[in-house]
Amino acid sequence: MKKIIFSDIDRTLAKEGVISDKNTKYIKKYVSKGNLFVLVSGRTILYTKDVSIKIGASKYVICNNGAVTCDYENNKIISMEKIPFELVKKVFVIANKYASRFIIGTNNNTYVNKLLYENETLIKDITKDFYDNNIICQITVSNKDKEVIKKVIEEVHKIKGIKIINRCRSLYDDSYVANGNIWIDITNENVNKGKAVLDLLMYLNIDLEDSVRIGDDLNDLSMFFDKGLNVAVENAMPDLKSKADFITKSCDDAGVSYAIEKIMSDITGLSENEITNLKQKDK
Repeated sequence: MKKIIFSDIDRTLAKEGVISDKNTKYIKKYVSKGNLFVLVSGRTILYTKDVSIKIGASKYVICNNGAVTCDYENNKIISMEKIPFELVKKVFVIANKYASRFIIGTNNNTYVNKLLYENETLIKDITKDFYDNNIICQITVSNKDKEVIKKVIEEVHKIKGIKIINRCRSLYDDSYVANGNIWIDITNENVNKGKAVLDLLMYLNIDLEDSVRIGDDLNDLSMFFDKGLNVAVENAMPDLKSKADFITKSCDDAGVSYAIEKIMSDITGLSENEITNLKQKDK
């Protein structure tokens, strides 16, 4: 059996923020055998930690699309790639220029330039003091108008040292209808989920071959390595599914639980042809 499973949250493990009882049951069963189940998300430290605790996953979480990896039980940052101060300020200016929401989920709060929810804190500027007292590893910019966000994207692409690591699916998939704001996630240019997975495996002294990675979207592609097992949910983007060793059921059908069931029955012990046949069968 593989020793560690890395799983995305949204549209992989959770449907519209809700994780099924079946997924939770199988995660707890897998962890009870002495294995690790690690969430790898574009979400903030606070959000990812809360989800991990709720479903009985492991104490390690990878957040902000790989920008932060931490052991939340011991309040320890294992790896981190912050966005430089001056670049945070530049994105703040761009967001305001296009009347868009600027969102930073730090280690202890959510700061925005335009209030929308009760748990947010308004900021009017990015000061050095504010920067030094917060872990700023990812910025989200959002707007209801797709054309406005496209203009934001053009300007962000001109800034060296950062990149758009993830974006609302409606920006590259015309069949996907966004509910509410259309968003982009911005990180340090060195960040991706795959790098964070490798860093945590090294920290834990676990071989890549002993790992499983589960995802649905293009920001999960960096986790799909030549060793170990790559799993895509049925509702995943075609480019991700084409790289998968195994396609599980959709997020709607608790696909993660089905994948865990296969992993616990030692799917990884199957031959390459057997895995290919199972993959085709489950499409």
